[in-house]
Amino acid sequence: MRSDADFDAHGQDFLRDVYGSSKGRVRLDVLVTDLLAWIPQLAAGGLTVLDVGGGAGQLSIRLATLGNHVVLADPSQQMLNEATEAIKRVGVADRVTLVRSDIARLPQVVDGSFTVVLCHAVLEWLADPRTAVMLLASLLGADGVLSLAFYNRNASVLKRMLKGEFAQALREASGQVQERGGESGAVALAEHDVREWAHQADLTVYAKAGIRIFHDHLRPAHRTAEWMDDLLVAERRFRREEPFASLGQHIHLLCTRSTVDGSVM
Repeated sequence: MRSDADFDAHGQDFLRDVYGSSKGRVRLDVLVTDLLAWIPQLAAGGLTVLDVGGGAGQLSIRLATLGNHVVLADPSQQMLNEATEAIKRVGVADRVTLVRSDIARLPQVVDGSFTVVLCHAVLEWLADPRTAVMLLASLLGADGVLSLAFYNRNASVLKRMLKGEFAQALREASGQVQERGGESGAVALAEHDVREWAHQADLTVYAKAGIRIFHDHLRPAHRTAEWMDDLLVAERRFRREEPFASLGQHIHLLCTRSTVDGSVM
């Protein structure tokens, strides 16, 4: 039986391999681009934001500098320690509240409902991601937005195929791989499953993007600072366009209960 990942045990890996790497820079850049485009009120500040599994605080800090009030929740004390130092350096301690909690305990440790709830690269580490989506939806205000970014099964299958792991790729594509394994230890999720969980929580998905569509397939020499600006332009350019959006390492979905102008993706 699967259990939630031990986030304290993964802390150093996250700091080194995600936050301190080119993949972390791409992910943060595209997430911020999406959030400011799809929730433009964030740029004006004043919103209440819950950043679930917010780690070392990169996104929380970025939103706080815009004048939003952010609760950063994470089960890892190591991550919260890193976030504390970063928040002090930037000078936004008055706008970021740190809470040590996993998703299951959030209703007992946070007050009220939020305009925006963020849950990025967390669902794939949980034993019961469906229940987590239901709980996160319950923390939204009437017109709130839930931002979900999760490890994409399509991307995992493609990576396995390119490495010659054909049998495992086929099993994963059919949903038979349910245990953590591979490079990250996370369980890739199918987009249609996450959309169904959002629907069961009475949410409508109104926007979608792929994150790190190209980065992971590049040679290391093309992930360096010299190439980063051009890579970010490409990642932003194709993030909403199919078939590229559905091949990102992560899928980013924006969900709400309110009526949304424009077409639902």
